[in-house]
Amino acid sequence: MEYDPEQVEILMKKVASILGIRLPGFSKQQDNILENQLNSILIRHQGQAESITPEEIEGAYEIATVYAVFPRQFFLGVRLNHNEDFKPI
Repeated sequence: MEYDPEQVEILMKKVASILGIRLPGFSKQQDNILENQLNSILIRHQGQAESITPEEIEGAYEIATVYAVFPRQFFLGVRLNHNEDFKPI
C-alpha cells in the first residue's frame, strides 16, 4: 500500500519520539518485524498516522523484540522431543 509521504513522516516522528534510543542496535529481523507491525497499524488506521497511539507503537516494539529473541515454540507452548513429534506442554 502506498502512503502519503506526510503521513509516513508523522509516523516516523512518533516512532522516534516514543521509542527513541531503544531503536539503534536492532537486528535485521527485528527491523523487519517492527516495520511489518507499523505497516499493519497504519493500514488499520487507513493511512492516518495522527490517530496511531503510543500504546500501539509500544506494542509493535514489544512484538519486534520478543518474537525475534524467543523461538516460536515458546509462544506456542510446545516443545520438541527428539524421539517424538511436537507435544503440548
